[in-house]
Amino acid sequence: MGRKYLGLPRGRSKEELDLFIKKLELQAKETAEERIPLYLKVGVKDADLILDVGCGSGMVTRDLANLTKGEVFAIDESKEMIKVAKKVLKEFDNVHLAVGDAHNIPFKDNTFDITTCNLLLMWSVDPQRVVNEMKRVTREGGIVLASLEPDFGGKVHWPENPKVDRIFAGEAIRRRGGDPHIGRKLRALFVRAGLETEVGIGNTRIWTCEEDKAYYLHARDYYIKVLREAGLSQEEIDQWEYEYLKSLDDGIQLNFFPQFYAIGKKVKKDG
Repeated sequence: MGRKYLGLPRGRSKEELDLFIKKLELQAKETAEERIPLYLKVGVKDADLILDVGCGSGMVTRDLANLTKGEVFAIDESKEMIKVAKKVLKEFDNVHLAVGDAHNIPFKDNTFDITTCNLLLMWSVDPQRVVNEMKRVTREGGIVLASLEPDFGGKVHWPENPKVDRIFAGEAIRRRGGDPHIGRKLRALFVRAGLETEVGIGNTRIWTCEEDKAYYLHARDYYIKVLREAGLSQEEIDQWEYEYLKSLDDGIQLNFFPQFYAIGKKVKKDG
């Protein structure tokens, strides 16, 4: 079998891995205001057993561990990421980490009160199988949660830059094997898994230009790397960056793309 989770850092250099971890940390901070209300909504505080599937560096798992008095189990296919997560989560006694494939979750049926993932399905070779597995290990009456799956096809951006916009509107994700339109597919994935399903968009607030600029400057290395990999020349990158930063300083830049969530309840067999 080939790689099943295409977002993993397998085979990356140390520099690439460090950049990837930095990006995960930024994502965790950026999306906390969307994820945490969902965790509270599905009852993380009162859950005894929680599973975080595709935990990556453990930044999101840390939020779960902070919110619950229960036990949090977290798996990731990458041994490198589990090593990082152990360092990130070393202060938590209620977290248990293990290497594990989201397509074949290494736990028994009907184990967890809540099974959750974040930014995982976009990178999964078979997202339906992942959701099916998440349902399998969740107890009857329990919850399956995909807290964040973006849809770059719904990205809104102004002022426009046709050459660069197409890269950040999904082309770069698709080139790396991901599905930039996974957000719109969440309802189908959850319903086909046999879950009582609710879907929504978690991010309703438009960032200010100041927030956008701070995020860009913090993640600049990643953006420049993506543009280079897409074949842009340094001159083209410099011109885009100048225009982008100027639009932020002028206060006219607007960026938005929807981040979908799905909540699925595993119905008891007796109804």
